[in-house]
Amino acid sequence: MEKAKSFLLTLLVVTSLIQSYILGYSSPRPEPLPQGKYVESVLEGTPAELQDVVFPDQIILHYGKKSHTVLYPVPFINHYRNIFDFLKQRSFGGLRKTNVLAANMDWVDIRDNYEGIEVRFQEGVPVNVLQSLMKVSKEEPLPATELITRIWIYSSGLSDDVKTFFISDSSLTVYEAVKADVTVSDLTMRLRLGESLPRYHTASGDYYLPDEPLTAIRITMPYTQYTAEQLKRSLFVDPSLTRSLQERDGTQIITDSVKGLQLRNDKHWFVFSNPASAPVDSKNEVRDNLLSAIQFVNQHGGWNSTYLYSQLAPKMAVGAQTFLFRQYLEGFPVMNIGTDTIGYMKVVVQKGIISTYERSILIPDTKNMAKTQAILPGGAELDALIAAYRRPSSIARIYPGYQPEVQEKQVVYHPKWIVELRDGTFDVLN
Repeated sequence: MEKAKSFLLTLLVVTSLIQSYILGYSSPRPEPLPQGKYVESVLEGTPAELQDVVFPDQIILHYGKKSHTVLYPVPFINHYRNIFDFLKQRSFGGLRKTNVLAANMDWVDIRDNYEGIEVRFQEGVPVNVLQSLMKVSKEEPLPATELITRIWIYSSGLSDDVKTFFISDSSLTVYEAVKADVTVSDLTMRLRLGESLPRYHTASGDYYLPDEPLTAIRITMPYTQYTAEQLKRSLFVDPSLTRSLQERDGTQIITDSVKGLQLRNDKHWFVFSNPASAPVDSKNEVRDNLLSAIQFVNQHGGWNSTYLYSQLAPKMAVGAQTFLFRQYLEGFPVMNIGTDTIGYMKVVVQKGIISTYERSILIPDTKNMAKTQAILPGGAELDALIAAYRRPSSIARIYPGYQPEVQEKQVVYHPKWIVELRDGTFDVLN
């Protein structure tokens, strides 16, 4: 009896060793997952890189004698591209910090009386992001977190002296690139590109208005929509673990008990929330967070139009940061003034972790869009409209943009003069 027990015990040990050997050294034979059970995690959409969403919203050409021209990415795309590509090929070094008040710099005099090029960004661009787009020296004592809103290059009036300034979002701190390789002839050549273009005037330098009516394009674009099933498959690791709820106001909520998706078909909008986040007091790197936001959009819907990095809040390096990407058509921003929540994406990031993702569920059919010409007022007529505006002193900027009208099967984009107020809100100038 004892021999039988010993034999059985030995057999069990040997069997266990054989099984361990097979598990450790044999190659598994994976079985293919049936096509019906495969979960596609990426929605259709065009991927983007940093340079695709960070670019100037305006390039202003200064001709002296209070004469100016404004270039948008479209319609004067060749002029815009030629100048911006030229600047990306130049090198800017020897950056020297200067206080505008201490240096007694007169931007009004420079703007009105000197030839130059002014590059404007809708939102302050971190220096280390700008260094990814242009040849800005990385060896200078320029804080990587400094936000640059403008680059101003102008001829000082001396024989061969060109000055280049990087202007921060405070406007009081500027960095002069004393080793920029831009010559007077370079500047003159680029200014000639805009000699035949419409002229603009300005009162304060905050915004520029055309001397004549501005030709614009009215766009009619068909669309389809992402479905709840598509969004669920894209945004949840295991869609089979989700459940759906319907709110009284029509909002559909999909959750896996951790992440949540709010879908408003009547607003053509969704909000995806992921509460897992970095510690509240952890420091952020704006460039890393921006890249994380771009990558997340690439994987979950993509960029079905041109979008511009347009807002960063808060600008401090601690806590979650919200990035707003504004849709652009024909070089002008789509402004969601009213009830239709389309025209932008919003991504909240902290230490590279996405906590909130908002965007429209509309998928524009760009191949079948229709265009018709429209005219925006300019000159004295536009000046009179601004003077009659209910809060003229609260205006921060005025620029052409699109007000979308969502219809049953298409969106009509109406060109309008957009008023940006100092409190961060927007209005339409009618």
